[in-house]
Amino acid sequence: MSAASLQAIRVYPIKSSAGISLSTSWIDELGLSFDRRFVLSRENGQFLTGRTDAKICLIRANITASGFILTAPGMPPLTIRYQDFSQDYRQVTVWKNNISALHCHNAYDLWFSQYLGKSCRLYYFGEDSRRAVKRRTEQVAFADGYPLMMISRASLQDLNRRTPEPFTMANFRPNLIIDNCEAFAEDTWSRIRIGEVEFDLPKPCTRCIFTTVDPKTGIKHPQMEPLNTLKGYRRLENGDVAFGYNLVPLNQGQVSVNDEIRVLERHDAPVFIAGKVKSEPATVPAEPSQADKRQDFPLVCRKIIRETHDVKSFILTPEQGKASDIRYQAGQHLPLTLNLAGKKVNATYTLSSSPTRSGSLMITVKRVPGGLVSNYLHDEFRVGDTLNARTPAGKFHINSADISKVLLLSAGSGITPMLSMLKAMTDQALDNDVVFFHSARSEQDLIAREEVAALALHHGNCRVSYTLTRSASPQWTDYQGHLNSRMLAKIPDLAQRQVFVCGPAAFRDNAKQLLLSLGLPESAYHFESFGAPKKPVQEQSGQTSPEQANKPKTPKKVSILFDSWDKQVTGNNSEPLLDQGEAAGLILPYSCRGGMCGSCKVKLESGEVEQLASDGLTDNEKKQGYILACSCIPTTDIVISQG
Repeated sequence: MSAASLQAIRVYPIKSSAGISLSTSWIDELGLSFDRRFVLSRENGQFLTGRTDAKICLIRANITASGFILTAPGMPPLTIRYQDFSQDYRQVTVWKNNISALHCHNAYDLWFSQYLGKSCRLYYFGEDSRRAVKRRTEQVAFADGYPLMMISRASLQDLNRRTPEPFTMANFRPNLIIDNCEAFAEDTWSRIRIGEVEFDLPKPCTRCIFTTVDPKTGIKHPQMEPLNTLKGYRRLENGDVAFGYNLVPLNQGQVSVNDEIRVLERHDAPVFIAGKVKSEPATVPAEPSQADKRQDFPLVCRKIIRETHDVKSFILTPEQGKASDIRYQAGQHLPLTLNLAGKKVNATYTLSSSPTRSGSLMITVKRVPGGLVSNYLHDEFRVGDTLNARTPAGKFHINSADISKVLLLSAGSGITPMLSMLKAMTDQALDNDVVFFHSARSEQDLIAREEVAALALHHGNCRVSYTLTRSASPQWTDYQGHLNSRMLAKIPDLAQRQVFVCGPAAFRDNAKQLLLSLGLPESAYHFESFGAPKKPVQEQSGQTSPEQANKPKTPKKVSILFDSWDKQVTGNNSEPLLDQGEAAGLILPYSCRGGMCGSCKVKLESGEVEQLASDGLTDNEKKQGYILACSCIPTTDIVISQG
């Protein structure tokens, strides 16, 4: 392989705006010329970013001799001229840094305000602007924390081999794109030279929810990709998700496309943890965007299969389009909306089909005595009938961890995501080591037993075991009784496996205790849950039991007291707490806005919330009542504090 080289240079004139490709650029202490020298802010000076206002990424800039010409969907072009800027320096807050920035022009503010649908201002990092970042003496303009960021093409190709669909560099917004190197070679570079400039590489670039925004449409990915896949194999020990590397220039100079990358010093690559490292692995669903939640699409029932005396599988296809158009990952669930007795009822069932078999979708439903949805599906739903669905979602899926050695552990109808995962691994001819262990009441309650046996045989390295918790026939040769340490201890290399668990709460709790006592790292334990949310804090699990109804949420007003900020607002029960606080003019801390980093942590002093994610919290923080403002929706009047 020839020496690594600089393939592309990109600048983003306004923070979070679309990129511009350059063939050559001057680099100084602030980074590339023209890069993030402008920022949008609210009236109170709090900066705006693509994390909060994804439409910013659709703003495109064209460099002119006197400034820029900006374009955006539905807007006339805007000419930005440096000579028209005011001389009015005002305070702008970027993260925790207060910066004296130059206000550009009132006319520009009107253009941006009309486009974003909110009052905002445009600021420039002028000659008198200063922003020192903690632990460093170098300046940085409106970038998050470092002047530049780079990614190699090979690293992106490695990621795209793992994601359900390909992504581009535009999702990650690098300044420098490197070619002719191995995937993640940049992880080991400590100091490099490109063209006339030497760079220090202080730390990996931690990724946030902005990576899930489609740079062409400004819409978040319904399965939170590629962030979800990155979390499965690029998660640092502190919980951050890394992709790309930050750079600090050590001198001024010029860089150009095709410049050789000279590696001057190296260091050890960061340590990455498979799956999650914070307390409760893989339990919270990757929520569809608000737009996708509202967009139901009809599915038609094509076939009904009786699996057992109280379990049926329903094969579904879209009324319009193809099933292959519905993207999901093996193990995720399908949100459904049914009209029963004139009322809209929501339910969620894990898909037992696999995305590797794109002809149809399948849900496998156990009849629950008195259950509204399951009894309707069993008794009244027929071939040719339709129901409405939304985009599949959920963090419990096959790509959330390294599956070279895996245990699929389930009970009852918790077998459904395991069927999906086993189908996917078999269809892809993965050379991995699989143990499939399922608990049922009796032989008559074993779901898809023959199919599991056929899949295991076809896979070639999948061992299948069952245990029956009630009476078994004299011919039964497998385990009997509830799951215990004796059964698990017989599984080879148990402590080296990633374990996926799905079933009732008692089964999950017992399984976790047994697995950890046998040496399984907690970071290797991933579970999907059934059952009602717990009080007082209602946490939405990977699969909420459809029988607890997911009753239609009635819009209502709630009182939100931001106690530490001395602010009380009238809010609602449909938007995240962070969004409502910002709409009220508060400057609240945040970073990823995806429930991972913990930056928006606040303490729930009273009231109840629905939690969409809690990855960024430790078990101890959860016990103390902390919640993530970006991922919590008030359900009652609440009081929060900084704790």
